[in-house]
Amino acid sequence: MRVLFHLCSIIFLLLFFASGTYSSTPGFPNEEEIFDEDIQDTVLASTIDGRLRALDAKTGKIKWTLEEEPVLRSPSAIKQGFTFLPNPLDGSLYVLKNSSLKKLPFNIPQLVHASPCRGTDGIMYAGSKKDVWFGIDPTTGLKSETLSSASADRICPASQKQTIFLGRTEYRVSMFDEKNRGKTWNATFNDYSAHLLPEVNSWPFQHYTSSSHGQILTFDKETGEIQWEADLKQPIVALYLLRNDGLHKLPFEVMGKETMENVQQKF
Repeated sequence: MRVLFHLCSIIFLLLFFASGTYSSTPGFPNEEEIFDEDIQDTVLASTIDGRLRALDAKTGKIKWTLEEEPVLRSPSAIKQGFTFLPNPLDGSLYVLKNSSLKKLPFNIPQLVHASPCRGTDGIMYAGSKKDVWFGIDPTTGLKSETLSSASADRICPASQKQTIFLGRTEYRVSMFDEKNRGKTWNATFNDYSAHLLPEVNSWPFQHYTSSSHGQILTFDKETGEIQWEADLKQPIVALYLLRNDGLHKLPFEVMGKETMENVQQKF
């Protein structure tokens, strides 16, 4: 009986390792290899309207779109001497005074982290932030789970191997004039949590975006030729590489509309 048990164990181990070897041979990639290869060629473009689009890194073709809250929400009305203009790229702030813009030495996330605080000009700041993680299927962009301090919701059954978690933070800041309670201003800024790419990396493309439109030009670093171009209809605020451990921030250059058009005409 003991001999039979050992024989069965040996047969099971042989079958197990044989099946593992077979699944990883060329032409029959295992599930892990398919997953890694699929996300390896994906660039995520975040636009000001809150959409996160997955683009094929080699062709620029849109794979899927994830809709979230807009990157920035702020009052559109102008109050003389108390109007702040936020930059959707990083949440930096500009104040409009006497028909001129002055950049403040802090951005919205920094204000939220420092609040409650008071400036030397008598402006009081109050802020809050809300963090959320959501799991997505990298091949379809469908959400499977949402995790936050308030709740944890599973939208559909998720395979841990086929799920990548993206972190997003909502920053809210309010400003009050100590001398004039009627002067208030508030804004909401959303930003994804992302790793930074090393300065020296092997990414083969250079990306350029339009400052006022959703156009993106991608050049091959080696040949200097346009690899692909796309129009996402909304200004792009961030580019990321999609990896197993989440997002990796991808550097890009912002061009004015006329400069972008001139570059397109040359190529």
